[in-house]
Amino acid sequence: MTFFIVLFLLLMQFLWRYIDELVGKGLEFKIIGELLVYASSSLVPLALPLAILLSSLMTFGNMGEYYELTAMKSSGISLRRIMLPLVILVMLISAGAFFFANNVLPVTNLKMKSLLYDVRNQRPEVQIMEGVFYNGIDNFSIRVNRKDPVTNMLYDIKIYDHTSHKGNVSITLADSGRMKMTADRRNLIVTLWSGYSYNELDEKRRKQTRNFPHRMDRFGEQRTIIEMSGFELLRSDESIFRNSYSMLNLSQLAHTRDSLRRQLDIKSKMFYRSMIQNNYFKMNSKRARSLTNQPAFLKSRTLPSADQYRKVPPVKDVHDISHLKIDSVRRFRTALTVSNFDSLYESYASPKKLEIVKQALNFNSMNQYTILSTSSNIIYDMRYLRRHEIEWHRKFTLSMACLIFLFIGAPLGAIIRKGGLGMPTVISTLLFILYYIISLTGEKFVRESVVTAFTGMWLSSSILIIAGIFLTYEATNDSAILNLDSYINFIRDKLGLRKGVLLDKKAHLTGKFEILEIPRKELQEEFGELGKQAIICLDQVYRDIHLGSLPKKLFSNKGYPFLLEFGINYNSLIDRIVLSKWFRIPYFNKRLSEFPFLNGRITAGYFPNRFLKTASFVLFPVWILIFLQLWVKVQRLKRNLRQIEELSAGMINLLNSSALKTESD
Repeated sequence: MTFFIVLFLLLMQFLWRYIDELVGKGLEFKIIGELLVYASSSLVPLALPLAILLSSLMTFGNMGEYYELTAMKSSGISLRRIMLPLVILVMLISAGAFFFANNVLPVTNLKMKSLLYDVRNQRPEVQIMEGVFYNGIDNFSIRVNRKDPVTNMLYDIKIYDHTSHKGNVSITLADSGRMKMTADRRNLIVTLWSGYSYNELDEKRRKQTRNFPHRMDRFGEQRTIIEMSGFELLRSDESIFRNSYSMLNLSQLAHTRDSLRRQLDIKSKMFYRSMIQNNYFKMNSKRARSLTNQPAFLKSRTLPSADQYRKVPPVKDVHDISHLKIDSVRRFRTALTVSNFDSLYESYASPKKLEIVKQALNFNSMNQYTILSTSSNIIYDMRYLRRHEIEWHRKFTLSMACLIFLFIGAPLGAIIRKGGLGMPTVISTLLFILYYIISLTGEKFVRESVVTAFTGMWLSSSILIIAGIFLTYEATNDSAILNLDSYINFIRDKLGLRKGVLLDKKAHLTGKFEILEIPRKELQEEFGELGKQAIICLDQVYRDIHLGSLPKKLFSNKGYPFLLEFGINYNSLIDRIVLSKWFRIPYFNKRLSEFPFLNGRITAGYFPNRFLKTASFVLFPVWILIFLQLWVKVQRLKRNLRQIEELSAGMINLLNSSALKTESD
């Protein structure tokens, strides 16, 4: 089910991409259906991994949501044992996907590309707009003033006939008319009513003054048949596209790849040899003879032979070509240094020096142009080779993705424990987008020869297989790594935003000590005193903790003394109540659970030493964020103090209630 859903969505994306090239061309349903079948087949390697990911998420999410996985684990069946049949099944699916990608996909790609090429080149059907000249029919120009969409009638028609290729010599005007294609769509029948035909006649003899004779015909009804050449769909020969890299199987890709490597190696060696023999060491016989007339101090030194530089390693990467000019110039410069170029140059007269410099500049420009043009050709050949290598590895990576997504989707579904189409669809879509982005990035690196084809094409698979192993391990050990509540509570604790409940911090006291006896009146007095202290503390917070004094606490671990004192009294009272019989009364316990957690410390001391404190203060966003967090803590403290004062008064009233008296007795 998920496979056909994913395939349908990808097919809709294909239609959305090519909708402008399909609409308005009068294509038969057979042609459109054939194109959709070929497009669906080409999308199978992309839809199958996503379908496995989504279905495994839904299956294990449903099993986890309804505690089926818990029941199986309690029976002694591990998650890996549960996944084993699915692993075998997906391995068979991966093998089938590889067979499909290697044998079926090249054929469907060939047929889809050729058919899509024919559809693109087909001329659109006749669509005449109101008030606009339509020139889509060869040798005719038609203009209609008004159209009736209900009856398909055309009004105020003007037709220019250019079949004689002599200009506007034949014009037809009609009050109304109708156009209809024949069943074979080869001819257009134009029926006109109440009009005139104007035809300009040729003069048989050339005269100095021309008369421009013409003939006008009036008609009540006229029927014209126009041949619609070029409007039918012409099928191209599929052999034109057969050598493309996406239409080859593994053996054909390997053969083409080896041939391209061999051609690139030969071309690079010939380029090196040509540059060294004909460009960097370019000497004619006359110049060679002139070396015998050089000064005596240069006769013992000769230019090194060009044969010493003919053995050049082949180009292994496209970037090797960029070092050719630098390396060759370095060798040439060394040769000139050995020859004592400066002394040789100074031995010539000034006109000869100028000639040498000009000729050297010309040679340099020619060499630079030769290097740039040849390097661009080699870069193009290298990219074409990379395309074949990418396609060779793609047939394996898409099949392996099916198995990888099983090891991601199954444990992920067991961890999140959410079935249906909601959460699994969102998670699987995000994971597949991540996989697709990494795959495109690796493919881009391979095309630009940044990395090898193996590294780039297997980059996404290697990253996701690590994620799959990690998720399988966590799901096997019943980890709550994807429990969002734990992360949210952690962030709230660090930012001081968590709504802490005091009794959650006192759970360790329950049932571990003897029950204390606290008289009702004494407990009422203590709650009354707690409410008064909360009011006094709140007033002091408003006086002492404000925007002017708060920055002093940014990098300090010391709290306010009055808050610490109140926090100690507050927590000690709650500890005594937890250890008393009052805590065992359900209604009293429920009201007590509404008291907030408060420890009496308002600090933001994250940095243990002075250097980190100074560095965080220099960094503007850091100390601003710390200040905002501290301000949030102060606002929450104020709310907690007001809440304690209100709850204390409520507890006094509760202790006076008759229902609580009866239950406590």
